[in-house]
Amino acid sequence: MLKEQPTLRDCQEFHEWLDKEKGFSRELPLNVMLLVEEVGEVAKEIRRIEYAISDPQKVHVVEKARDHLREELADCLAYIVKLANYTNIDLEQAYVEKMRYNIQREWVE
Repeated sequence: MLKEQPTLRDCQEFHEWLDKEKGFSRELPLNVMLLVEEVGEVAKEIRRIEYAISDPQKVHVVEKARDHLREELADCLAYIVKLANYTNIDLEQAYVEKMRYNIQREWVE
C-alpha cells in the first residue's frame, strides 16, 4: 500500500487508508497529545546522543539512540500527516508554499 519512495501526498493517502483499516481515532486533541508524546521521545533520544557522543566508550549507546530517534521521528511525521488529513490540508502543498515564503523571509534573532 505504501510506495518505496512516497511523497507527502502518498503518505497522507496511506494514513487515510490505515486510519480506516485500524479504526484509529480522528479526534484532534487526542492526536495532538500523541504527537507531543512522540516529540518528547525525540527529545529523550537527542539527550542520550548528546550525553554519549563525546565518550568513545559509548558508541553503542549513540547507535542505539539513533535507531530509536529514527523511529520516533517517523512517528512524529505520521501524526503530522494525520493531523493534516483530519483538517483537510494538503501537507505537500503547504510545505512548498511555506518554504518559498521562508526563502524570501528576513530572519531576526
